Amino acid sequence: MTTKRLFRRPKHTEDVLGEITSGASTTEEVAEGLGNSRKTAMNKIHDGVILGLINREDGQLSVTEDARRVVQLQDLTPLREAFEKLPGVSKLLNQIQDDSVTFEEAGRLISFETKSGAAAEDTFRAYGSVYAHWISYLDLGTRSDGVLASSPEQVSVETEPLENPRGANCPRVAPEKVFELLPRISKADSREDLEASTEMSTKTVEKTLSTCYALGIADYTRTGPVVTDRGRELQQSSIGNRKKILAEELLKIPLVRAFCEEAPDEEFSAETVMNRVSEDHLKGWSEVTVQTRANRLIPWLTYTEIADDETHGELVLSAEPDEQAVTP
Repeated sequence: MTTKRLFRRPKHTEDVLGEITSGASTTEEVAEGLGNSRKTAMNKIHDGVILGLINREDGQLSVTEDARRVVQLQDLTPLREAFEKLPGVSKLLNQIQDDSVTFEEAGRLISFETKSGAAAEDTFRAYGSVYAHWISYLDLGTRSDGVLASSPEQVSVETEPLENPRGANCPRVAPEKVFELLPRISKADSREDLEASTEMSTKTVEKTLSTCYALGIADYTRTGPVVTDRGRELQQSSIGNRKKILAEELLKIPLVRAFCEEAPDEEFSAETVMNRVSEDHLKGWSEVTVQTRANRLIPWLTYTEIADDETHGELVLSAEPDEQAVTP
C-alpha cells in the first residue's frame, strides 16, 4: 500500500517529472539521470505517483498530461490541485488561515492524517518542513524559520530566546477550553475518540491540545494525547491551586515571561507590551500577530491572577514574575 504522504521537497518532484518527460521510463533510468541511488530515486518518484502525475505499472514509468503541463508550460495548477487533495493538506491550509503554526505542529497533523507511525518531535518537524516547502512553492502560504502561515504578515519567528521547548510559545485558546478538554483526554483511547467526545471543532481541539502541550499538562504519544502528572495534579486541585499551578506553568513559557518582564508597574495595554517584546527580541511581528498574541494571553494572565484587569482593558501586574514563578 502506497503511503499518501510526501517524502521530499517540490524540487525533487520537478526533477523526476523532467527526467520521465524526457524519456526515462524506469526507476534505474531516473536514478541515472538524477545521479542518485535506486532507493533515493524510488523515494523521489513516490511523490509524483501519489500526486497522480506519474503512472507506474509493471516497472514502467510515464507522465500524465497534467505532468507535461507542469514541466513544459510551467503551469502549477494541476500540481496545486493534486496537492490540496492529499490527506491532511486541506486541514492544514484551513488552520494556517487562522494562525501561523510551527513545522512541528504541521507535521503532527500530517502524521495523524496519513496514519504515520511517527512519534518523535524531530520526525514531526521533518514532515512539517516538507509540507511547508510545498505550500510555499505552490503559493498557498509562506514559511519562515520553522513557522508556516497563510501570509508573510502572519509569520512569527519561533527562534530562541522565545521558543518554548514544550510546544507553542503562547496559549492558543482560553482557559475554559483547556478545562473542558483535559478530563476528556484521560478517557479517550485515541485522537479520534477525543474528537468524538466533544462538540469542539477539529481545529479547536488541535489548538486546545497545542495549549495543553505548551503548558506541560498534556503530552503527545504514538497512540494520541495523554495527560501528564502535572495535568493530573491540576485536575485534582482546588480552584485556587489550579490558578497557582497554571501561573507556574504559564511563566515557564519564555514569551510569557518576557511579556511580564517588559510590563511596567502601572496600568498597561497588553498589545503595547507585546509589541515591545517583538521589538526587543527582533521578532518583527506584524500588527496582526502582535494583537492576536496579546488577546490570547490576556485571559490567561487574568485567570491565573498574574495580572488584574483594570478599566477599559488595561492590565496591571499583581506580582513580579520572579515572585510568581517556581524555580525549576
